[in-house]
Amino acid sequence: LKEIVVRNTTQAIEINNNKIVLNVQDNAVSAGASGLDLLRKLPGVAIGQDENLMLNGTNTPNVMIDGKMTYLSGKQLSEMLKTLNSSTISKIELLTSPSAEFDAAGNGGIINIITKKNSEKGYGIDLKSGISNGKYLMISEGISAGLRTEKFNINGSFEYSTPDRYINSSSGNTIQENGTSSIIKRENDASFKVKYYSYRLGADWNISTRQHLGITYNGYLDNFSAIKNSNLVKYTDTEIPYALIKSTNSIIEPYYYDAGNINYKFDIDTLGKNITADAHYISHRNYSNGLMTTSNYDLQGNQKGKDEQLRSKQPGFISILSLKVDAELPFKPVILKAGAKYAKVSNDNKYSFDSLLTNEYKEALSMSNHFLYEEKITAGYISGTKKIHKTNLNAGLRLESTHAKGYTVKQSINNEWIYARLFPSFSIDHEFNDNHKASISASRRIDRPAYADLNPVRWYNGQYVFYSGNPYLKPEMAWLFSLAYNFKRKYVLAASYSRHTDYMSRRVVTESGTNALISQSTNFGKMHRFDITVATPINLFEWWKMQITSGINYTTYPIGQLSGTKQLSKLAGNLLVDQRIRLPRDISMEIGSYWYSGELWGIYKQKSIFYMDAGIKKAFFNDKLDVKFSVSDLLNTHVIVGVSQSNYTDYYFRDKRDTRRFNVALH
Repeated sequence: LKEIVVRNTTQAIEINNNKIVLNVQDNAVSAGASGLDLLRKLPGVAIGQDENLMLNGTNTPNVMIDGKMTYLSGKQLSEMLKTLNSSTISKIELLTSPSAEFDAAGNGGIINIITKKNSEKGYGIDLKSGISNGKYLMISEGISAGLRTEKFNINGSFEYSTPDRYINSSSGNTIQENGTSSIIKRENDASFKVKYYSYRLGADWNISTRQHLGITYNGYLDNFSAIKNSNLVKYTDTEIPYALIKSTNSIIEPYYYDAGNINYKFDIDTLGKNITADAHYISHRNYSNGLMTTSNYDLQGNQKGKDEQLRSKQPGFISILSLKVDAELPFKPVILKAGAKYAKVSNDNKYSFDSLLTNEYKEALSMSNHFLYEEKITAGYISGTKKIHKTNLNAGLRLESTHAKGYTVKQSINNEWIYARLFPSFSIDHEFNDNHKASISASRRIDRPAYADLNPVRWYNGQYVFYSGNPYLKPEMAWLFSLAYNFKRKYVLAASYSRHTDYMSRRVVTESGTNALISQSTNFGKMHRFDITVATPINLFEWWKMQITSGINYTTYPIGQLSGTKQLSKLAGNLLVDQRIRLPRDISMEIGSYWYSGELWGIYKQKSIFYMDAGIKKAFFNDKLDVKFSVSDLLNTHVIVGVSQSNYTDYYFRDKRDTRRFNVALH
């Protein structure tokens, strides 16, 4: 016997107890993908209009990176996830019913993105390079280095990428103008140009056999600019065109992000008792400047009147401070965990709009304002785990006290929320035998309104469509219940039910006097959601393995109408098929197919989505170099279509992004 070759192929998606895991590290189709692209492939995750992230029907998911909260949401969260390259991600976890030791935020569960780490002693340098071609040519370059000894671990990285993108969309709705109905149809396109620089430096020090200290710094600079073009045609109610409006919105919006973390661990004894302390500070800044130019034309292409110009300045400053301490105390009868946390978030956004009047810019006082927001959360928890034969019991209780203030200066809108909530959690895991294992869990959760969703500032897509925050939002409370059954450690059935009060999601209303559409978040009332997911691996041949992950869900909640409310209900399904084929010469091939039936999103009913990804991978130089080639959205079928179910407006939209891309990556 001269040589033994051991091959271990992980499944694309694993479901274990109350955790769904998307394995990324060895995927051939992940070349050139961002963190946001990867999240689309996780069961329960969907991307709505404006690339808002949704998890099991909720719109404010709690996203962590390596177990640490990002504290970002909405547009800021999406932009941050786009900057994460798949080559730095090991796996993505979805905790469907988190225990008391986790923050109570996240009514659909918690997403934890786990990055790659080097655990081998010595030093090493890791180089990666990638190129993608879709609407635009994009590059990605990175270098990371580390040194690990018995006492020290020092590592750092630098990345540069150009994740440019493009979107083409159409939309329409009916308005009342001069006492008659008019039909509006829009054709929009937007080009986003991005130069992204990220940098990281970290150090770990084993002070003694029982003490460990870690310090990390993460930062990025996102040079973001966009040009949004809109062609709007007005029709009579008999669909005869009578007016054309063109607008261009040019935006320059650089983002700056700095995050520092200090963590300390003290091992009380060799039996597992320990105390950890963690301090985290984040500064997120953006300096947004825009100029929207609008021109009116007749149907012969002759301009009517002068151009209208609206200039905007919307700088935003977010700072986050969190401090926490945790203790793990394993005793013979029970394993105890306890901890306390304090977090403070502040947001400062002074925005102004200037209109061009008689060749001079003058401030549009009704649109300019100053929004200030501060949120303080104090929390404490205790939990216990006990094993009785083949059964694990876990119970915990978390207390969170929230004090939040939102102040819109010019309108003197002063909202304040002071409340304390208890968040119990409970789970049972039982292993009947080697082939059968089951778990059940329950937990109470909360979704606090994101500061961007409270901010009444306007973000224009065109003269007659803009997003604005809603300062009157209330927090959304929910109960999560989940059940999982594992057969032969590979066939999995998972079911969950969640009940929400003051459910938050998107609506569209018409601005009085202008007929402009306002997209914003609002509270809808009570929402109920049921999910069932089945994961089935199939080995067609030794060299051809397949995994089928399928699911169905049912969602129901009320939406506002011109008179009364309407109960929306929708049964939806999804099917994810991952095929991994081992070819000669150690070449691996992967094909992913993804289908999602129509689902509800706020007032919208979204139509079904189908797309495919494919990739091949080859390792060289004793697995020191991985070369990947992939095509995302192979058939160019990834389109998002939504239709309003509220009679406030008959608005509809169709968004097509440049999702078909050809990617080459070396790592």
